[in-house]
Amino acid sequence: MQLPCAASNATVLGVAFAAIVFAAAQSVPEQHPPDALELLRNVEATYAAMGTYSGKSTHVMDMSGPSMQNKMEIATTIAADSSGRFRIESTGMMDMLMVSDGTTMWMYMPQLNQYSRFSAAQAQAAASGGRTDASEAAAAVSSEGGMGMFGSGNPLYGYRSLSSNVKDAEILRSEKLHVGGSDMDCWVVLVEYEFPAGSPAHRTMEAHSDKATMGFSFEPARTKTLWVDKARYLIYQEDSTSKMTMPGASGPINTRDTVKFESITVDEPISPEVFTFTPPAGATEMDTSKEIERIKRLQKTTPN
Repeated sequence: MQLPCAASNATVLGVAFAAIVFAAAQSVPEQHPPDALELLRNVEATYAAMGTYSGKSTHVMDMSGPSMQNKMEIATTIAADSSGRFRIESTGMMDMLMVSDGTTMWMYMPQLNQYSRFSAAQAQAAASGGRTDASEAAAAVSSEGGMGMFGSGNPLYGYRSLSSNVKDAEILRSEKLHVGGSDMDCWVVLVEYEFPAGSPAHRTMEAHSDKATMGFSFEPARTKTLWVDKARYLIYQEDSTSKMTMPGASGPINTRDTVKFESITVDEPISPEVFTFTPPAGATEMDTSKEIERIKRLQKTTPN
């Protein structure tokens, strides 16, 4: 005769458990998306406050166009500090090493066992001249240590100006990104940029404008999708798409760039030796004087 009582007790316990679970769920505050522009400014402030930055990333370039489908992957290791020193090592499509001690920047190509050396003034001239090919892009380093090479830049400086020239920005969703063996809670934000006269992207398009009559054109990415760590305001992934038209091609080539960081370390000591370059045995130095003169001529002929 005690079975009904036992069943009744089980029912009561079940209802009580369900009530506790429901109450716990209700007690967790709903996470509302932040203002997108404010989020970008928080990211800028985070990177501006860093003393040192180290990271490992994978850059995937997926190119598609008329009768063309190609995919390339580049692994990059980055170390940088707030004084302008950096070391960026890339392997994959083309092995490349770039080192700056804050005064001089070296670019070394292992396949050729050759290196180039640029002073701060030369590097600044290159950065403002509108690069037009990969070798020139290698020299495009600003006095603050920001540079671009096959799309892999120096986040310590590149992410300090995320909100500059923003036309529109919106939070798309909340998403967990798998990073270094764990899930990172991120905001996914879509950013649309405009290219005012004098901006680096505008200079790039100007540098290519004289080739348009030959059937060549290049359009930098106007939008970026960023995965921003909610807790630390660090960027763990970036997606963008640029467009290029080659002479004789029946249509443009779209290149989707995806950069994902496997690890990021902030404000930990970095040995000064990391920011020094010693030429390997047998390495020869390339003469950069002719390239610098060509850059100056390009600056004079490129319209403002």
